[in-house]
Amino acid sequence: MQAQAADFWGKVELNARQRRYQVFASLLKAFKSPPTILDIGGTMDYWKTLGVSHKLASRIVLLNMFEQPAVDVFESVTGDARDLSKYRDQQFDLVFSNSVIGHVGAFGDQMRMAREMQRVGKSFFLQTPNHGFPLDWRTRIPYFHWLPAPAQAWCFERFGVGSYAKAADHAQAVEWATRIRNIRRGELARLFPGAIVVNERVCGFTKSFMVHNITPGH
Repeated sequence: MQAQAADFWGKVELNARQRRYQVFASLLKAFKSPPTILDIGGTMDYWKTLGVSHKLASRIVLLNMFEQPAVDVFESVTGDARDLSKYRDQQFDLVFSNSVIGHVGAFGDQMRMAREMQRVGKSFFLQTPNHGFPLDWRTRIPYFHWLPAPAQAWCFERFGVGSYAKAADHAQAVEWATRIRNIRRGELARLFPGAIVVNERVCGFTKSFMVHNITPGH
C-alpha cells in the first residue's frame, strides 16, 4: 500500500513539474533575445529536461553548494543563495530558482535570498511548495509538516515516518524536522512585492506557487 501511494504521488509530482516547465518555457518567449540566467540551486539535468539550447538562453550560471560539470551555455559556481554579493545589481536578465527557498533557513534567511534574487536580476522566476498543502512532501504523510518542529523531531527519533527511516539520534531528528521551511501564501507579498503568483493545484488544493515578474517585451 505504501509503495502504491509513493508511486501515485511521484506521478502527481512529475505531472506538476511538466506543467511548470510549460509555463516557464512560455514566459521565456517574453524576452526579445535569449536571456542570461542565474539558476540558484540549479543543475544541468533540469535544463536538459527543458531542452536547453542557445535559442533558450545565451548563458546559464548554475549556482549551487557543490561543483558540477558545465558545458555549452552553462557555467558552474558555488555560493550561498542568501549572499550574491559577487554579482552586481541587475547583472542577469533572469534569476531562476526551483524548490530552493524552503531550504535556506528561517524566514529571515528566505527574505535575504528573495532580496538578492530581485537585486541581481532584471526579472525573476521562483517555484516553492505551499505550506498550506495538506500533504507533507518529505514524508508523504498528511499534515505532518503542520506539527511544531519539536513534535516532528520527537516522531523522527522514535519511529520511521513515511518515507523516512527512524533517525539515528536526536541531532539527526532535529535536523530533519527543521531543515525545510515551506512558504505560506501570506508571506509571498513580503518576499516578492508586486509579483505575479501562479498557483499549482492538485486535487483542488494549491500544491506550490510559481512567483515571477516576467512581462512581455523583456
